[in-house]
Amino acid sequence: MTEKNLMEASGRWTPEEFGEWLQVNLTRPVDQKRWLLHAARLLKGLSVPADALLGEAVVRGLEGVRNFNRAHPIEANLHETMRSIASSWRKARKRKPEISLQDLIDSGDDAPDPLEVLTAPKGVQSGPEDERMFNEEMEAISALFADRRDAQMVVLGRSEGLQGEELADFAEIEQAKLASVLRLVSRRLAGYRREA
Repeated sequence: MTEKNLMEASGRWTPEEFGEWLQVNLTRPVDQKRWLLHAARLLKGLSVPADALLGEAVVRGLEGVRNFNRAHPIEANLHETMRSIASSWRKARKRKPEISLQDLIDSGDDAPDPLEVLTAPKGVQSGPEDERMFNEEMEAISALFADRRDAQMVVLGRSEGLQGEELADFAEIEQAKLASVLRLVSRRLAGYRREA
């Protein structure tokens, strides 16, 4: 099964399909202007050019960085991607007001996953001492979430390398709730790392 067939079977628009959609729906000046107006509305309060937001969303779609859900039209996926990017830029600007435009753009969804520490690097052989240290670390992290079984299950699932829908299924929570649980885990882990 090809990668395109896998993406179609998983319910996602492929980057190729997105590229074809762009050729039809974003080449005329009137369409570009309409999308730039959408981008400008989403950027309200940020001193970022609308074409930077639109361009970033298009690049992420073409590179397959953002998964476009087949249950919704590509147009809705592109708008949601722009909204998400604008939101992450707004948060980055709030944390660091002096951040440059390029650093702001680079700070988006491509930032390292804060939960990546829960998974071992691929291809690395671990010895008994590494295994013991990892187990102790996982016990300490699990204790951080003694009050939240859903968060414990997300941490356990991430340590097994699960993400997205697989992680939500493993943790027995709805996909929509997964993002809020991941934010909780990320915040508590950040505090744990500062104290360690």
